[in-house]
Amino acid sequence: MNVSSGGWIIAAAAAVFLLDVFTPLGIAVPMLYVIPILLTSVVPGSTITVVITGGSLILTLLGIVLSPGELTIAGEADRAIASALLLVVAGLLVIQKQSAQQIAAIQQARDESEERLRLFINHAPAALAMFDRDMRYLALSQRWMTDYGISGDMVGRSHYDVFPEVPERWKEVHQRGLAGDIVRVEEDRFVRPTGAEQWLHWEVRPWRVKDGQVGGIVIFTEDITQRKRDEEELRRQRARLEDLASKLLLAQETERRRLARDLHDDITQRIAAVAIDLQSIGPVTPGSESSLVAHVHRSGKMAEQIATDLQHLAHQLHPALLEHAGLEAAIQEHAEEFEGRTGLRVQVVVRNLPPALSLVQATCLYRVLQESLQNVRKHAHATHVLVRLLGTRQGVELCVHDDGRGFDLVQEVAQGRMGLGLISLQERVEALHGTFDIRAEHGNGTEIHVWLPLDQHAVSMKGEQKHESGTEAAGAHS
Repeated sequence: MNVSSGGWIIAAAAAVFLLDVFTPLGIAVPMLYVIPILLTSVVPGSTITVVITGGSLILTLLGIVLSPGELTIAGEADRAIASALLLVVAGLLVIQKQSAQQIAAIQQARDESEERLRLFINHAPAALAMFDRDMRYLALSQRWMTDYGISGDMVGRSHYDVFPEVPERWKEVHQRGLAGDIVRVEEDRFVRPTGAEQWLHWEVRPWRVKDGQVGGIVIFTEDITQRKRDEEELRRQRARLEDLASKLLLAQETERRRLARDLHDDITQRIAAVAIDLQSIGPVTPGSESSLVAHVHRSGKMAEQIATDLQHLAHQLHPALLEHAGLEAAIQEHAEEFEGRTGLRVQVVVRNLPPALSLVQATCLYRVLQESLQNVRKHAHATHVLVRLLGTRQGVELCVHDDGRGFDLVQEVAQGRMGLGLISLQERVEALHGTFDIRAEHGNGTEIHVWLPLDQHAVSMKGEQKHESGTEAAGAHS
């Protein structure tokens, strides 16, 4: 309580008491105690009002005793009425003070809450803004101002005045938020008046007042322009790498064809000529005919074998049958040749091979078969090999399964013992957007799966189609 204010109030009460004692005016004088009671309204708190009211009542009673003249029933009634009126005034004043204190406390709490909200929004590490129902700014973060190039005091300004270029579709989203909807978009392209392209991730949420009505919206945005640029650059780099890998594969196959032609048209023909010459040599000296002829014929047979081996090598480098008769014929021919050379039984199942298969894709699948059978011969100790070539409208699956001893795939990979041939095949398949999978375990053989999509659209569906072709493969195997 302020000391000077309290002193004036006490002085006023004392003055009324003196007036009551020395100038008896009936009810009029006791009612003057209302003055010091009302003066307590300028002092915060209800305590001073209660104290002054109690003191005034005591002074009123003392006035009965100390006032000159005889005590009458009318005088007692006057003072009783005056005391009752004092209590009523004091009670109303106390109620008013308590209400004012409650209102002040509520206002302070609201101000503190709003200040905390403003501080939170202002220092939020994201672009965040709060609007009323008329899209006027209530609060906004520094990140919002930085991202959108604005400055100054924005509170109270219309969002549409600040950004007149806001498209109608965004205004419709704002109205949906004001209607109570939560709207979010992961990636949204926005072109500024300067022509600059901006990508945003944003979310609009309504905020509500006590009665549940929407008071406005909160907009959160994140500028993902740099991320989109990085993703686009990554896609371009991947496309360049895939194009380079495709060109490398094409160059490799071109070189294989050249070597095959050279071996077949030049070296093989010359060795064959040597064999013919050696076989045509007759007796030279008496008595040495038999040994010389045997030697010459033996050399001729060796030359014939060299020619055969070179022809086989030429076929391995580039099977002409693949280019002229197609993948199915080339695989059948290679399986028969492998079976005749190794004694391993090879079963080939071909179904629904699509005609849209390119030469590059067919060559890739053929190389997988070659390497797989070669590994079976070297490592599997198998007696039977099943080759399944199954096609759908989306792609082709090749599966090579043997009944050999298998191996621990996890251990082989961990110890870095995967052959360069398999690694090269995997890279070749992935360069064509395909998948390469090896399934193996001790005692249960080995299975190599390759899936190649026919086009880019099929790339996104290859998981589903792989499952579909796997179902068909199971039917073929059974």
